[in-house]
This record gives sequence, C-alpha cells and structure tokens, in this order.
Amino acid sequence: MKKGLMALALCLLAGRAAVCAEPSRDAAADDGGRTVRLVTYNVGVFNKYVRDDYRLVAGLLREVRPDAVCLNELDSCTARTRGVFQLERIAGMMGGWDFRFGAAMPFDGGSYGEGVMTRERAVRKEAVALPEAGGAEPRVLVVVELPDYVIATTHLDHVSPEAQLEQVRTINREMMRRYGDSPKPVFLGGDLNAEPGSETLRLLERTWRVLTPTDGGTYPSDEPEQCIDYLLQLRNGVRCEVTDARVLSRFGTGDVSRASDHLPVLLEVRW
Repeated sequence: MKKGLMALALCLLAGRAAVCAEPSRDAAADDGGRTVRLVTYNVGVFNKYVRDDYRLVAGLLREVRPDAVCLNELDSCTARTRGVFQLERIAGMMGGWDFRFGAAMPFDGGSYGEGVMTRERAVRKEAVALPEAGGAEPRVLVVVELPDYVIATTHLDHVSPEAQLEQVRTINREMMRRYGDSPKPVFLGGDLNAEPGSETLRLLERTWRVLTPTDGGTYPSDEPEQCIDYLLQLRNGVRCEVTDARVLSRFGTGDVSRASDHLPVLLEVRW
C-alpha cells in the first residue's frame, strides 16, 4: 500500500500528463507490443447506390478508426466515374493517408483494380498481376509494407473456379517467397468471392489463418447472407492476438447498406 501511495505522489509531483497517461492504442502498457485496426471493404467504385459517395464512405471509416484499409472495386480516372482517381480521393479525405493502387485491367479510358491505404507511410508498395486462367477479368494483388507489418489486398475472380484457385496459388507462393521469413505479421484482406468451406478457402488456409468471422454474411449489405470478405494472417510464425473481429453493419455516421453492396469487415490485432 505504501509503495502504491508513493508512486501516486511521484506521478502527481511530476506535473506532466504523459507520466500517468493511458497507453496509446499503438503501444501495449508493459511489453512494447503493437495493436492495429484493419478494415477490408468492397466499395463498389463509390457509386453502387449513391453517386460519388466518397464522403459517406470516409465518414464510416473514420468512425471505426482503422490504421489500414483494403479497398476492392476501384476506378482510376475512368469515364464511368467521371475521371476521378478514387483511391487518391478517399485517402485525401482520410487526412492525407499513404496509398497504393493496383490496376487489374484497363477500363473506360482509365483502369480498374484494388488498393490499400494506410495511416503510416509505407516502406514498400507493389502490385502483382494474378493469372486469369479462363476467368472473366484480370485480377491483381496489392502489397504494402509498413515499418511493423504488411497489409495486402485482392479481389478474386467471381466466374471461374479454376481462375480462383490459380490466383490463390500465386498469392500463396508470392507472399511466402517475400515474407515467409519476415519478423513482421502479414495480413491479407479482400473480397475473395468464396464462402467458408469452399475449395478456395481450404487452399488459402494452407498458407493463411482466417481471423475474421465466418458465421455471418458480408454480402449483400442490406440482407447479408454470404460470407465472402475476410482478413487473414500469413502463417510465417509471427503470433498475433485477435482483440476484435466483426462485420460492420451499423454506424452512427450513415447507412452502410447505401454505401456499397458489401459490408466492411474489421480486425484488431495485437502482437
């Protein structure tokens, strides 16, 4: 008891709030750990139900305070969405976040693909083309490496099971080649167009661990029945503790069912 009173007295005498402050979300109290909040979200080119709904989506994202966001179905400077570089716009609305867009294919005067945006500055950013293998559209993997972790996103083919499996094989091989021996945790988020128990998920789970819920739907956003959006962690030996994982269906800042036909998925992890 006396030791506790002495510690309190010293804290008060120091006269600085930082001495007695709660630990930040990015630093564990005692062991120097790190906590991050990740979101994956298929935004439907920001025009699925409401034209130019950047403000709505930015408000939804700011409400959950993510550190990194995987975004699927993005246009870059297409006539369809009035020439906007969509990832640059939403990253600016988040406060000037860093970002990397990966073009899956040329489209309507610009390109269409996937992206990642991050609160921190990246140390490495790249895009990896994925095989079509009879699929309807080309696909891409976007990888962003940050000082303490790696976050990647993809949007698997929705037509050809053969293409899905070839894309997963490429993702597994390339991410293990790059980060299999890395001391950093590696995460993959995206619209995988595959439900739990599918051959696609079983193949992914050889190399990744699914960390987000699989017992509820992420699509369609108004009556979610299918779970096809996930966040996963690479099995490279880095241990993480899941502190929060859920499909986000209710927001105070807007109607998420009007923002896109998918629901965003949140993962908070600590290591």
